[in-house]
Amino acid sequence: MSQNNVTKQIDSVNNLSYQTKIANTTKFLKIYQDNVAKAQKINYKKGIADSYSNLSLMYYFQGKYDLNTKFMLKATRLYQQLNLKDKQANSFAVYGYQLKLRDMNSAVMYMQKGMKLAESIKDEFSLSGIYDNYGVLKEMQNELDSALFFYNKSLKIKEKLKDNTGIPYSANKIALVKLMQNKPREAKSLLDYAFKIRKDIKDIYGIAENLNYYGFYFKQIKDDKQSINYFNQAIEWSKKHDFPYLTQDNFKELSSVYERNKDFRKALQAFKNHIEVKDSIFNSDVRNKQSELDIEYETEQKEKEILIQKAKLAEKNLWILGGFSLTIIAILLGFLLFSKQKQKTLQLQKENELKDALLKIETQNKLQEQRLRISRDLHDNIGSQLTFIISTIDNLKYGLKDNDQKIINKLHSLSGFTKETIAELRDTIWAMNKDKISFEDLKIRISNFIENAQIASNGIDFEFNCQDNFAPVSLSSVEGINSYRIIQESINNALKHAKATKVSVEVLCENQFIEIIIKDNGIGFDEENTVLGNGLSNLKKRAKELNGEILVTSQLKKGTTIVLKFNKK
Repeated sequence: MSQNNVTKQIDSVNNLSYQTKIANTTKFLKIYQDNVAKAQKINYKKGIADSYSNLSLMYYFQGKYDLNTKFMLKATRLYQQLNLKDKQANSFAVYGYQLKLRDMNSAVMYMQKGMKLAESIKDEFSLSGIYDNYGVLKEMQNELDSALFFYNKSLKIKEKLKDNTGIPYSANKIALVKLMQNKPREAKSLLDYAFKIRKDIKDIYGIAENLNYYGFYFKQIKDDKQSINYFNQAIEWSKKHDFPYLTQDNFKELSSVYERNKDFRKALQAFKNHIEVKDSIFNSDVRNKQSELDIEYETEQKEKEILIQKAKLAEKNLWILGGFSLTIIAILLGFLLFSKQKQKTLQLQKENELKDALLKIETQNKLQEQRLRISRDLHDNIGSQLTFIISTIDNLKYGLKDNDQKIINKLHSLSGFTKETIAELRDTIWAMNKDKISFEDLKIRISNFIENAQIASNGIDFEFNCQDNFAPVSLSSVEGINSYRIIQESINNALKHAKATKVSVEVLCENQFIEIIIKDNGIGFDEENTVLGNGLSNLKKRAKELNGEILVTSQLKKGTTIVLKFNKK
């Protein structure tokens, strides 16, 4: 391939759209590392600088701010050497915008530096973006008049350049500030202006964003009917075109509008949808993070293989040279050198084994940090939201009159369901916080659950027997929570459906198996003529995740027995 074709290929990768690049930062981090290597091989300095700039952006979205800064400065120095002032100005301004949540003073300084340079060369296209981003900094500092000044400067340039992609962005920014200044008519006019352009140019993401803005606008002016209408349109559009961040924000805003109208059923459903989409985004981020760790590990492995191959090649060359070129004395000397080289190879292998072990520990630590962060998010976000729901329901019960007993009963039922959800959430967090779960820890957890069931159930006797030879047995967090959930669901089924007066749980450890037996003396059921529902399916699914098996037997008026059996470790 000619050098001209290689430079075109490098430029095409560097000039990919912003949305494409940030969709999967792990993938594009490797792409831009390869792009740097290609550009360096042919000494294509502009290609190197542009690749550095893109690497800085990838590291920014991965939260690696030290590397984000390092590659931004590398790109800026190269742009300065090449006298590419427009690129240099943009580099300063983008870095300033990235600093806005970490160091506002530095953010303003870098943004002004980029703005001054772009103004000196009268680069209107770059200035339109810089003015917009500088307006964002002013808005974050609550300097709304200054924010409007820079948004309007950007809009005038974009209208002059007929930049139909950029015009709606500035118009919407101005509209939202006008709304904060309690000028709804001006805000609506600007939103309509932006929306018309985005529909004309068929800007898919822009249309989704403007539908969200309309929902927010009508929410602010308290036209809840129109607000709900636009948020629902925005949700449909965002889901259709796969914009999860907009989708979860639309559900959240829709929930608050329903809550303001005291339509708590729809508010709760919208909020559940918001959490579901938010969780899917988070899980995707976790998968991307795991892919990044996998790539780092594979790179380390390749580097080790190269070192070992070099060592073996050096050893082979020494042997051939000693055999054909040296006398007996030289052969002896070669043998000594060979021995020394062999020691170096062994030492290198030991060092690689140590690196491997350290890398494995580091990966485990990173995964543990991920588990802890997820559990903190579950506890702080979802736990607090559920607690808020309980508090809201209790407040509603106190505000209702006695003749609203049906509603009070429903609210009481909803409050109880939410408390059960919090309890299950705590059990999940308990399992996630542990790399391994000792059987003694699981035994205590089961015992506590049975004691609580005993207190909550009048007239039912519970019995829990567990052998004492479980000391060396430990379970993974998934095995621990699945064992616990099977016992929990089996006891709950006995309490709700079996009309039992006695429930027993027995845990046995025999040979290489752990066996858990849950029995009740309830009404039982006819196994041949009864269609079992989702409960048994859930139990079988959990048993499968344990690589075990579950057996359910029952007779009418004689009770039901559930036996779980899986391999111990």
